[in-house]
Amino acid sequence: MLPELHTDRLILREAELEDGPALQEMQNRPEQLALQAVEPDEVADGTARLQSYMEYRGPDDARRLYVYVAHEKIRGALVGAGALSRPHPKIGTLGFGIATEYWRRGYASETAARLIAFGFEEVGLHRITADIAVENMASRRVVEKVGMKYEGTARDCIYAQGRWWTEAKYAILARDRMGTAAPLPSATRVDAAPTLT
Repeated sequence: MLPELHTDRLILREAELEDGPALQEMQNRPEQLALQAVEPDEVADGTARLQSYMEYRGPDDARRLYVYVAHEKIRGALVGAGALSRPHPKIGTLGFGIATEYWRRGYASETAARLIAFGFEEVGLHRITADIAVENMASRRVVEKVGMKYEGTARDCIYAQGRWWTEAKYAILARDRMGTAAPLPSATRVDAAPTLT
C-alpha cells in the first residue's frame, strides 16, 4: 500500500477497486475526453481499469505505477486523480485529472505538486515528464505553475478518438526543485562570429 499524501486541502490515497465507479463517471464526461488523447473504451470501465492497475503496478521497489485518488480534506469528496508511471527506474511520467465540478479551484496544481514531490523525495526519481494535448491550456498552465519546463512539441503523435493529437512535452528534474538547475544553453547560430567584450 502506498503512503497517504497530504496537501493543504487534499488527501491523496492509493486508488482502490471501490473508486472505480467514481473515476469512471469523472473520466467519461465529454469535457474530460475532449482534452485527452485516449479512446473512450479505455476509460469506460473504471473498476476494470483499476484491476489492471493492481495487476501491472509492480512490486515495492520495482513498482511501475502509482495511482492516487484525491479527496477534499473537509468534505471527503473525490475531486480527482493523479498518477506517476515509471518507464525507467529513475524517470516518471505525471498524469492528473480533476472532476469538472472542481475545475478552477487549484486542485490540479496541488495534486501535481504533491505527486512531483513524492516522485523525487520518496520514489527517488531523477526526471518527471508530462505529455499534454496542446489544446489543453489549463493542464499546461498547471505543469508550468508547479515548475515543469516546456521541452517541445510532438506533432500528430497519438491517434485517438478518430483524429491525430499533438502533445506538448514538459519535464522537471530533481535538481530543478533544489534550485541547482544548470541554465539551458541559449540558441546561437553556428555561423555567428563571437562577440568580444
